[in-house]
Amino acid sequence: MVTSCNDAFIELSGFSRATIRNLHLQSKLILDKSNRYSTLDVLFDETMHSDEGVITSAKIFNQFYYAVSVKLHCVYEGADIFKLYFNVSENKSIDPITNLPNGWALISRVNYLLDSGRFALKDMVLLVLEADNFSAINFRYDYTIGDQYLTLLGQRLQSLLKSFGFVIRFSNAKYAILIEDNENLSELVLRKRIELICQNLCFSLAKPIVISDDLAISKSFSIGVSAPGYDYHSYHSMQIAAETVKQKAKKYSINNYFIATPEPKEDFLRYKLIIEALPKAMSADIIDIHYQPQYDMHTQALVGLEALSRWTDPSLGVIQPDIFVAITEEIGLHFEFDLWVFEKVCKQLTLWQRQSIHVPRIAINVSFKTMEMSDFIERIKQILVRTNCPTHFIELEVTETSSINNDKMLSDNMLQVKALGMHIALDDFGTGYSSLSLIRNFHHSINKLKLDRSLVDKICHTELDRNFIKHIIELGRILDVRVLAEGVETEQQLELLIELGCDYVQGYFFSKALPLSEIIELIKQDTAII
Repeated sequence: MVTSCNDAFIELSGFSRATIRNLHLQSKLILDKSNRYSTLDVLFDETMHSDEGVITSAKIFNQFYYAVSVKLHCVYEGADIFKLYFNVSENKSIDPITNLPNGWALISRVNYLLDSGRFALKDMVLLVLEADNFSAINFRYDYTIGDQYLTLLGQRLQSLLKSFGFVIRFSNAKYAILIEDNENLSELVLRKRIELICQNLCFSLAKPIVISDDLAISKSFSIGVSAPGYDYHSYHSMQIAAETVKQKAKKYSINNYFIATPEPKEDFLRYKLIIEALPKAMSADIIDIHYQPQYDMHTQALVGLEALSRWTDPSLGVIQPDIFVAITEEIGLHFEFDLWVFEKVCKQLTLWQRQSIHVPRIAINVSFKTMEMSDFIERIKQILVRTNCPTHFIELEVTETSSINNDKMLSDNMLQVKALGMHIALDDFGTGYSSLSLIRNFHHSINKLKLDRSLVDKICHTELDRNFIKHIIELGRILDVRVLAEGVETEQQLELLIELGCDYVQGYFFSKALPLSEIIELIKQDTAII
């Protein structure tokens, strides 16, 4: 039976003195089964009664169920009293840089709280916090300075939040704080408290972290918070919710936080499963390419096809392109995914050539983030060589999913794309990040502007919308760039676009995106190569 313990044991185990006193240590200490001692009782054998004690190895499990490797020194003091000295040789739950608990420890703590029966997930709130563009510190100074920054950041978070929650470091400059509602607060009151904590974090983190007398580093932080009072399906669902809104906060490049809104449990689970399934779907080649025809506005002859990804997962069913394409950017898979689609289309183009099927030019979507990568040109050259694909049949349709980070690299890559014999179209023009400065800077590299479907949808509604499209078409003529309207669904929209002088069109009025077998029949019926 335990009669007393020191501060170090309390810190490691998570027990208070009142909790551990008078407990039988056998219930809290488990020897490693690989050790020659199989039970704790052997420690109290008479053969171990000596002043020098006995050293052995063991696993000690604290109330959060995370294991540490220890050396155990037992000293018999007489009268059935023993002193146990634990020397920690390895603690897998501690981050080696900051000495904070890590993600493994966080999951263990959540599991303990759930298993105790006193807490449900609705009684916990998870804050995920990340320093924006942390890698710049390593690049500008060195990794030693980066590690010092991480350590001091962890200390600041602990000083701010130790009394409110459990602070851990995930990886790089990403930390988490688990807030436990010990007071059984109402959802409204709990949310107000979380908002105050987040506001205090934003205020405190605005102050630079002082590395030395001549070096103080200021960074912006993005914070994502799970929905207070919401009973998530699992801890993973809670973490996904916090991570998702953290990404939303990251777009602002200022100290900012977003709190997740409650959503159906199955949505979070499905999102997690899609993230896990996407790389496997690519390697197993179960994402199909459909082709939507593009027509000359005046002759209505087939002039092009847009390659569009379609994914039906055996377990998850149909997954919408806007969902999995967005996920590729969130998890950093956009470059490999865009190149995977590019190679798949190139292989199909080469096959059609061998079969003497006269295909029109095919538009392949790539994001600005992909095209501004330093090795983009080298990678597509390798694909073109592997597939032996003729480049004059390819149009890269640049999609604006985010702002441009490297104008120079993007401009150089676009010029090299043109030099390889491919065309370039600017997608979603008139929305998002598109601007007159963008088309002005890159119009020498661009062959086509694509009017976003949201503009086409309004063309029949107001004179303002018609004039807006009219001026874009006139701009295309000035810059010697063709204009294609996408999302055309009615004859009235088509007639107005013809009247305004639009060059090309695609949309459900003519055809939806078709699978491979159907698009071949359509190509055979009517083909015109531009």
